Amino acid sequence: MKLAIWSVLSLLVGLGLGLGYAWGINPAAYKDTSPASLSAEHKAAYVRLVAGALAVDGNVERAKARLARLGEANSGARIAALAQQAAASGESAQTVRALAGLASVLGAGPMTPTPAASPTTTPTVTQTPTPTLTPRPSVTPYLLPTHPPTLTPPGAFGFSGKRLICDPNFKQPLIQVLTLSATGEPVAGVEVLVSWAGGSDHFFTGLKPELGLGYGDFAMKPEVDYTVALASNPSMAVVGLTIETCPGSEGQTFAGTWQVVFSQQ
Repeated sequence: MKLAIWSVLSLLVGLGLGLGYAWGINPAAYKDTSPASLSAEHKAAYVRLVAGALAVDGNVERAKARLARLGEANSGARIAALAQQAAASGESAQTVRALAGLASVLGAGPMTPTPAASPTTTPTVTQTPTPTLTPRPSVTPYLLPTHPPTLTPPGAFGFSGKRLICDPNFKQPLIQVLTLSATGEPVAGVEVLVSWAGGSDHFFTGLKPELGLGYGDFAMKPEVDYTVALASNPSMAVVGLTIETCPGSEGQTFAGTWQVVFSQQ
């Protein structure tokens, strides 16, 4: 009996000493592990680093290779969602712009936009209420550039024009914002400010790459006057945007959507 007790005690002591050595004195060291083995939080941090590197060097292939190491499918949609979360949580505009640019590059890959819808020229800078603009991106996406989207420095945009879109297919009235480069190409990651009496909000272009790299929108509410401006140039604001009615078939009416365009000067 005593021999059995001593055997059990010896086994327990040996097991305890072995675990103590393995965990405390000489723990296992992991080297050259894959990013795919990271936790969700650390994967998000890894994506932020890749987006920041892309914003600096513009090397799309290198960014794609780095993201491939995560071993996740549909990374474009995931990064767009991460950019939206970053904007909602109040992260820096630089981080959101970088994530939006990375999501735009990845989301633009499978798209086959119609060349006729491409904005080939810069809209005329005018303050007239109904300038001639290209078709809304929700009908036909803009032709995507063959190079990665340029994260344009702040302060480079000016107001180009606005128009009321009467389309009964829209489920709700929107403020659609388009940001274009000096050559007419869509620009992602531009912060847009929306304010009204008693409130304000903001969003970034490029978070819906299926509608265009320079596209962003905001849902309007009845009997509210909105003011829209870019964070890089808030003094150039578009005021008095409210829901306007459009004539429909058989004498019916429906709410229209405002499209506002900002272009590099």
